[in-house]
Formats: sequence, C-alpha cells, structure tokens
Amino acid sequence: MKSASKMLPHKCLIWRCLFVGLILGQVQADLDFNNDLENSQKFKSIPTTVKTYENDTVQLPCTLHTPFRYVRWHRDDVALVDSRHPEIPRLDRIMLWPNGSLQVANVQSSDTGDYYCEMNSDSGHVVQQHAIEVQVAPQVKIEPSDLSEQRIGATFEVVCDAQGVPQPVITWRLNGNVLPQSSSGNRQSLVLEIKSRNQAGLIECVASNGVGDTAVASVYLHVLFLPEVSMTQAVVYSKLGARAHLECIVEAAPSATVKWFHHGLPVALGAHSSSHESELQANRSLDHYVNAVRHTLVVKSVRNADMGQYECRASNGIGIRSGNVELTGRPMPCLFKINPGTQSSTSHVLVWQTESQLPIMEFKLKFRQIPSSNVTRLLKTNWTELTIPAQSTSGLIYITTYTLHGLQPASLYEASVLARNSFGWSDNSKIVRFATGGEVELPNYSTESELQEDFSEEDFHNEITQRSEVLSASMMFNSGSVNGRGFSALMYSLCLIKLLPLIN
Repeated sequence: MKSASKMLPHKCLIWRCLFVGLILGQVQADLDFNNDLENSQKFKSIPTTVKTYENDTVQLPCTLHTPFRYVRWHRDDVALVDSRHPEIPRLDRIMLWPNGSLQVANVQSSDTGDYYCEMNSDSGHVVQQHAIEVQVAPQVKIEPSDLSEQRIGATFEVVCDAQGVPQPVITWRLNGNVLPQSSSGNRQSLVLEIKSRNQAGLIECVASNGVGDTAVASVYLHVLFLPEVSMTQAVVYSKLGARAHLECIVEAAPSATVKWFHHGLPVALGAHSSSHESELQANRSLDHYVNAVRHTLVVKSVRNADMGQYECRASNGIGIRSGNVELTGRPMPCLFKINPGTQSSTSHVLVWQTESQLPIMEFKLKFRQIPSSNVTRLLKTNWTELTIPAQSTSGLIYITTYTLHGLQPASLYEASVLARNSFGWSDNSKIVRFATGGEVELPNYSTESELQEDFSEEDFHNEITQRSEVLSASMMFNSGSVNGRGFSALMYSLCLIKLLPLIN
C-alpha cells in the first residue's frame, strides 16, 4: 500500500504534463499568423510596434468593439498565454489583462519579435499583430586589440564586430581623424596598406545607433621601419690637437644599433676616441614608441690620421642605413658680404669672410663677365682666376676686401672665392652676381657646380631683370648719399635700361 501511495503523485504529474502538451499542441495547430483583413474593423485596438528599452514595461493592446469568448497570445510561433487555460505555465513577467491586452514587464532583448493576439467572439475568429523592438545600446569588439606591430609594405586588417538594436553604424578613426569608410552591418573590416611610418597611431572602431552612449574599441598600430639617420653637420671643422664631436641622430622602430666607421673601417674606441648616446624621447609610450637617439663620436685629440670621412651606420631588425660627416682642418667656405660703399663703372669692391682653425695662406678669386649676347643661355665663358695672399689675423675669422679693376661699364659679372690653409682648399663659396657699381647675392646659385644646363631661358631672363632692377635702386641710394655722385648714379641707371633690351 505504501508503494502504491508513493507512485500516485508521480502518475498525476505525468498525466498533467500530457494534458499541458495536448493543450500547447492544440494552440500551435490553431495559430493563424495572417491577419483577418475582413474582420480588422472589429478590433477597437490598432496594430502597434513598441520601441522600448531593457527593463521597461510594455503593454500591447487587444480589444474588440464587442465582447469576446477567449483570447490567446503568441510571440512568433511560441504560445504565451490562453484565457481558456490559466493553468498553462507562463513567464512571471507576462500578464493577461481582463480586456485582452498583454503586459510584458522587465523587458529583455530576447522579447524582441512579433506578437499575435487571437480573439474569438460571436462575430468569429480574428487576429491582430503587434511588435516589440527592444532598443539596445551598441557594444563593440575589435580584432586585433591592444597593440599590433607592422612593417612598411605590409597589409594590415582590423575587424570590428558591433552589436545593438537598431543595427549600429560603424565609423573608423585614425589618431582622431575620421577615415572615409563608414557603413552599417554587424561586422566590418578596415584594410590599410602600410606605406609610411606616419600611419602609426590609434585606430578606433566607433559604433553608434542612437541608443545610449557610442561604443568605441581600439588598437594601437606601431609601424616598424628602417633607421632614419640625420647628421647634425655635414662637415666638422677642427685642427690638430683639438677635441672634435661628430654627431648623428637616429630614429628607428625597433631600436637601432649604431657603429662608427672611418674610411670604411670600424672606429676603435678607447683612450683616443669614445662614443656616447642620449635619448631625445625620454619617456616612450604607446603614442611615442619611436626610438630617437643622438649618437656622438668624440675624437679627444685630433691627429692628421683622424681627418676624413666618417660613417654613422645604424641597423635594426628591418635593415641598415647610414649617414656621413667629414672631419677636416680645411677653412670653412667663404661668405660674400654686401659692400655698402659706392662703386665705379670700371671697378668693383668685393668683401668676403671665412673661418679657419689654422692660418689661411691664400685665396683664389674667380670671376667672369656675363656677355649680353649670351645672357639667356648657359654661361660658358672662362673664369679669370686671381691668387690673393691672406692677411694675418689674431683670431679665427678672416675678413678680406679686394677691388676688381678694369671691368666693363654697365656690365654683369659673377664671382666665387676659395680659401687655403695647410690642410687644403675650402669648398667653393656661393656665387655672387653684381653689376659694375653694385652687387647682390643670388641664393639660387650656391656653388659653381650648381649652374645646371636645365636652367630655363625664361627663368634666367626673369632673374637678371629682377636683379638689375634691384641693383639700379641700390645704386641710386648709394650714389645719392655721396656728394657729387648723382650724375654717376643716373648714368648707371641709364646703362642698365639700355642693357635690358639686349637681354630680351
């Protein structure tokens, strides 16, 4: 008897489950997802789509103009509640109102869908469709995340996965600047061809759908590149026994190793030479990851054998690059200075300055006339060279004044000068152009070797015309400042005016 009494509750439970299953099966079989358009006028309520947020409470109306026998609700193809069978288990969040309306409390994103209200009355069976759309703020994930290192020449793909209701719009940003690529869809890719180290920085995937805050996920891109070597000076001027510093600045990612070479051979570091380095970017971070270092080679007491070309060679995992600097005892290039004094029509005073660690022995002055018949062509007339002894000076600065005599009146000339000490000749000075009676430096010509064949006729003509106008004005000013020189200035200007048609 005891065993039979224990089995009775289990049998009841089985019969109850079968009954519920039959009811749900009948509900599923009777469900009609198509609205009865002919009977739509029988509804007092109207089809409604409710856009709401999580944890809110939503009520879907379902009322007739006439009394009804029963009402049942379904979401998509899932039975929710039936007024004829209150014993059917249902979610605690769902409640059926006496007028047939459905209430859903504590709304979740899973409640999004189409809802169907079926009613039966004396006038027949009718169905009305409603919908709930739960608005969800965007959430975003990015792959890869945190940090990615890529070499120049690589193809880098970033994938962004965004979720939310409505579907978020994805925008890409690089270092805060919006990239011209914006689209909708849960999964989007950004493909970058890495062509420059300037593409490094913070890549952000921004997702927005008008609900809540914008979602952002990011990855830092570090571009790996060959060392970039820059020399602080192309030439270091020194003398025997002096202390010389040769410097190069190396930027690299990953960091570079630097070695110094002299005439192609490694510099032996020790008592005579030493090297040290100092970081220009002390605190590196994700934003400032490039290794920038100043490397200095110190020659403690310059010997004659120390003179010559030095190479700063930097290498990292990407490759090798180098820069060159010359250590020399030669004089620095001479620099012409504007002479404010008055010039005559057949002579011209040139003034130049240079610096040398050792005594200068002589100068070589080169000059030539620019013939008016050849002014719009490249100048192929020969240079006249003069050797000018240097004057002694107590310091390192040499200022020299020299007057050229026997020049043609109202003519154009150009000149260049070099200086020599016991180590040899300096580099050419910048070329200066002048007209008899005045002078002006043309910065477009820095050395004699820079007079190229491709200098166009039009450019040359414009240059001469502009400079002649400047010279004319300069001559008028200089001559007007000296008593009795006004007539000379006037004649000079007239000569230039006569010369310009020949240039054309």
